[in-house]
Amino acid sequence: METEIHCDVLVIGGSTSALFAALYAAREGASTCLVEPTDWAGGQLTAGGVPAVDFAWRENAQGVDTKAAHKDRRNNHHEFSDWLEAIGNPGDCTVSRHCFLPRRLLRGPIAKAIQSEPNLRVFYNTVPIAVETAPAGNKVEISTVRAVARFAKKSGDFAGYERILSAAIEDWYSPRETEDFRKQRLVFVPRRGHKMLVIEASEFGDVLALTNSRYLVGEDLFEGSTEQQYSGRGQSFTATFNLSIGDHGQASRMAGWLTGAPPDKHEFNLGSYGWDGVWRYRRLSGAGPPAAGQTSVMNWRQGAVNNGNDYAERHLFLSYAAARKSVAENRWRGGIDIAALRGAERRSRDFCRWFAGEAPEELRHLIYVDAESVETRHGFYKFPYLRESRRSIGYGGFLLCAWDLSFFPGPTGFPFADRVATTVYDYDIHALDECAETPETPVAPWRNHPKPFYLPLRAFSNDTTANLIVAGKCMAQSYLANAATRTQPGEVVSGTAAGVAAAYCTSRKTDMHGLIEAESFAEVQNRVSRYQPLDWMIGGQIFPGPDDKPLTEELRSELGREAGRR
Repeated sequence: METEIHCDVLVIGGSTSALFAALYAAREGASTCLVEPTDWAGGQLTAGGVPAVDFAWRENAQGVDTKAAHKDRRNNHHEFSDWLEAIGNPGDCTVSRHCFLPRRLLRGPIAKAIQSEPNLRVFYNTVPIAVETAPAGNKVEISTVRAVARFAKKSGDFAGYERILSAAIEDWYSPRETEDFRKQRLVFVPRRGHKMLVIEASEFGDVLALTNSRYLVGEDLFEGSTEQQYSGRGQSFTATFNLSIGDHGQASRMAGWLTGAPPDKHEFNLGSYGWDGVWRYRRLSGAGPPAAGQTSVMNWRQGAVNNGNDYAERHLFLSYAAARKSVAENRWRGGIDIAALRGAERRSRDFCRWFAGEAPEELRHLIYVDAESVETRHGFYKFPYLRESRRSIGYGGFLLCAWDLSFFPGPTGFPFADRVATTVYDYDIHALDECAETPETPVAPWRNHPKPFYLPLRAFSNDTTANLIVAGKCMAQSYLANAATRTQPGEVVSGTAAGVAAAYCTSRKTDMHGLIEAESFAEVQNRVSRYQPLDWMIGGQIFPGPDDKPLTEELRSELGREAGRR
């Protein structure tokens, strides 16, 4: 029996962008539901195990100091800046100016934000399993989204998170009651007389596959290509976990992790960082030399060699055909290769044993896998750290491309007339072993390090499905562009823009296709600008300048053609 849920905006979550999409759709007055696969909303910031926030760090990217620009509060999301300033840097880590135990953010700013939104309902431990669409003229609309919520039968600490994800993921998606979970079937539909906007901001891109909407996955055939050709190559991912240093023998708590030797053949090494350097790299609590009471998240890889616990052997995502087959056979389980997930968990456990064995002798017997800090029985974070997802192909075949980020003359990327967010980061590729794209791949001039850039509203659309909005790693973007937009600040601003756009569409009884066709950009931009900047402040100047005329799509196309020739 299904429970029917009515809402204006349905956010399919699991990512940082999903949390912000839900918060800001609700804040803009839309009746909003967030479907969250774990019991920790926040994605990379919480359940995904990357609570070390990545800001731009290059002091000279084509002549622009992106580090200084991104550090300027005026160039950042207002509320997220408040959160980070309140939390500070309790881990004193070296990779970021904000490293923290996820529970500090989860129990503080995130909980407060969710509780303060009367228009928001969060469905924890819930995943989508089916989507129904209906024709609407020459387009398709989502009419119904079916999901399954799970409730742990066992009691005790961290109930429902006893098994590692590779062993539990099928149970998460199965609607059948099992030994571990009671299940509730949910069906999300629009309120009477209203349209329902669906925001795809999941880590697996579930809705893109469940609707058979146009999407890309993994490496592109070439930059700007919208051909759905599956290469089986893409970004590596990581099963993250926390290590802590105790004051006595806590290591026995997670003996399965630390006992035994790592494989005889491995590539683990710490490079020039040394053990102390890796410990401090993403340290979440403590300061000074490694000592009792400190905690560090293990998510390690430097350079082209996979010398840490990144998993680079198999692509996580199934091919288009395999994903479509699982949908047709009504056995959707996220459209992922569970063997790859299992391999990532194994890699992290092997690295854990090796890394603990490399610790200074006086610390070795004090190091333990801190399951309590991640609130799972097995010791991994609740969800792996993913660097990519299924990516939408936008309305009219639009894709945000690398040349939009780094090839436009001047100190910024292409200043889209429909821009709704700003962000900046490098093309950060942690390639699978067999990938053509690696961090060391020779670059064309248009691929030079991105300058501060903009996200256009069209990147939040889908070409096939009119009432589908995409955010975060699911945006309409190339594989390379995703490598620069995928960090936490990029997900925050894309989620916010998606939520505001969705609320605007519901208030006007339109969808993303209608919004783009009507070119109602100024109205959406006015709303978004209350929460985050749409322009860049660089060296005391605003870009684009207040007197600059909007640039044409013909110019963008011309620049794209020029970039392609290079």
